[in-house]
Amino acid sequence: MTEVRVQRGLGPTDRDAVLSFLRGVDALDGDTLDDHLQADLQSTDDSADATPFTAAVAHDHSGRVVGYAQASLANGGHVVDSVVWPRDTDVSELLREQLLRSLLAELPSRSSVTWWTHESARSTDLARSLGLVPGRQLLQMRRPLPIEHTTDVVVRPFAPDHDEAEWLAVNNAAFAWHGEQGGWDLHRLHRRERAPWFRPEGFLLHHVEGRLAGFCWTKLHPAHDHAMVGEIYVIAVHPDFHGRGLGRALTLAGLQWLQQAGATEAMLYVDAANTAAVAMYDHLGFRVAHTNQSYVRTHPDLGATGGSTA
Repeated sequence: MTEVRVQRGLGPTDRDAVLSFLRGVDALDGDTLDDHLQADLQSTDDSADATPFTAAVAHDHSGRVVGYAQASLANGGHVVDSVVWPRDTDVSELLREQLLRSLLAELPSRSSVTWWTHESARSTDLARSLGLVPGRQLLQMRRPLPIEHTTDVVVRPFAPDHDEAEWLAVNNAAFAWHGEQGGWDLHRLHRRERAPWFRPEGFLLHHVEGRLAGFCWTKLHPAHDHAMVGEIYVIAVHPDFHGRGLGRALTLAGLQWLQQAGATEAMLYVDAANTAAVAMYDHLGFRVAHTNQSYVRTHPDLGATGGSTA
């Protein structure tokens, strides 16, 4: 028998159990919780910048965590994700439905919701049964490193306790429309700065006449089978500096840093509707590895929310 409990946030014991479950699933088949939600989950309740979230936890008869779903506040609504184990079985998909139904029932009825799926063949039917309709698609693109292209764009590393305000202004201007990357505040940025993977030397800033014009924030993933993957985690150019080719130059600067740090493969996420960016990445040798589909619940007065970092 499986029990699902929904609660506001998680205490230390429950959080540790959920994180252990997520690490185990990730190690087995690479399925993991959305990064935006993980940052909220890993923040402690007594920290100054802890962000409230709603959690649905499934336990089996022995008390072991077998499924997890979370709803976190985002730019204009909630972002929802779920992880169950094992995946793509009748039992696991029924559990996913139970988790999501229980979670959605606890969210304000007027709040927009975006659920990002993990390529489950049953997601469309489940989304329909939950009253969700198809939203944006997010492409994960990959290419081997090193890369033959180079750039001489001038960048410098992000300086903690110095660059936050200027970076937030550029990020929020570039991603005003974005469900997760838009509307960031200092607390959300500080959570990323405390993440185990954060390396300011791989967070590259480009200035034009003393003003921050764009950035390329990279992330190194733990090595598997002696291969390290480097991610273009977030990249953006302030709208005032569009049309100068900075997107391509900053992408190359990020890739050069990743390969110097030892990465042998690069990855990134991009909105499928951003055809200009997709074409640029394709020209740089990236190919689509898989596609994440979002499903949304909207209120007529609110419109749809976006999804993962792109």
